[in-house]
Amino acid sequence: MDGSQPQLRNLALLCQALAFSRDCHLANLALALPLPGQRSSWEQRLQRFRQNEHLDVAAGYAPLGRQLLAHWTGQELCLVMDRTDIQDQVSVLLLGAAYHKRLLPLAWGVLLFGTAGAAAQLTLLQRVQPWVPAALPVAFYADSEFRSLQVQQWLRQQPGWHWQVGLHNDLLIQIAGGAWQTLGSLALAPDERRYLADVRLGRDCALGPVNLIADWPQTQPGPHYWALDLPANPQAWRRGRKRYWIEPTFRDWKSAGFDLEASQIRQAATLDHLLLGMALTTVWLCHIGEWLRHSGRRAAFARRADDYSLFRLGRDYLARTCTVPGPIPVSLTLAGWA
Repeated sequence: MDGSQPQLRNLALLCQALAFSRDCHLANLALALPLPGQRSSWEQRLQRFRQNEHLDVAAGYAPLGRQLLAHWTGQELCLVMDRTDIQDQVSVLLLGAAYHKRLLPLAWGVLLFGTAGAAAQLTLLQRVQPWVPAALPVAFYADSEFRSLQVQQWLRQQPGWHWQVGLHNDLLIQIAGGAWQTLGSLALAPDERRYLADVRLGRDCALGPVNLIADWPQTQPGPHYWALDLPANPQAWRRGRKRYWIEPTFRDWKSAGFDLEASQIRQAATLDHLLLGMALTTVWLCHIGEWLRHSGRRAAFARRADDYSLFRLGRDYLARTCTVPGPIPVSLTLAGWA
């Protein structure tokens, strides 16, 4: 991490507080600080860090993002993007690396409520792109909110990058040089899925050729559409399900973990500083979960391998150490992850 020694010290204290506190409300975080004094002074220390105008969040987190991707040992890096809203007041746009049905945070932005346009999306993608090793293939997944043809064009220009993003049914498409039509005119039936090739998107820019998955799950009120540059087939449809891994990550940050909404923070810069601590703590808790898995300690917390996520295992283990002391690995070195 980049920053001054006081910044790094206060950030470390915030991460410890987030890991041990029941939520991220300031008064509860203060109780988890290993400092002498009174609650008011603990709260003031956290408050000063969150309101520090000299802290560059993006630059500070970049070394960890580079390290995560530099040590990635998988055959492919799957990036997922989505946004979550905080009590209908602000939105958080997150880009992360898919790992064990969760995301490892890489970049985020605090936006006006309900906004996540192409410019904000490209900002995060362009921040992360230099961290990706040249030989590592990338697959980007996102829902229809991230269907911008501008974003798809940028992804197309990145060597070794692929994408699968949702589309709206009013988009004009052209199949194999035929007439332009809306996606909705494909007239899917419930429980039907089609795979289409040689498709162009948007009459004005005619982006393509790309491939298309049109799918109407029987449990949904209507069909969904996905554009991708790789062949459209059942394997591609299964790979695309990784886009849903961001949803439990948001739950970890909100109701099932840090309870972000309990912070009562609505100022973008202050919330950004809190998110920096949450992102670091997420990686740390997943690291502890991996340590439990590899050291044989996981069985004490989960009867089956898929009972709890790495995040939950790490959080539960730290809670247990408050009752039964045990070793606590403090590291963000993630070599060997994939």
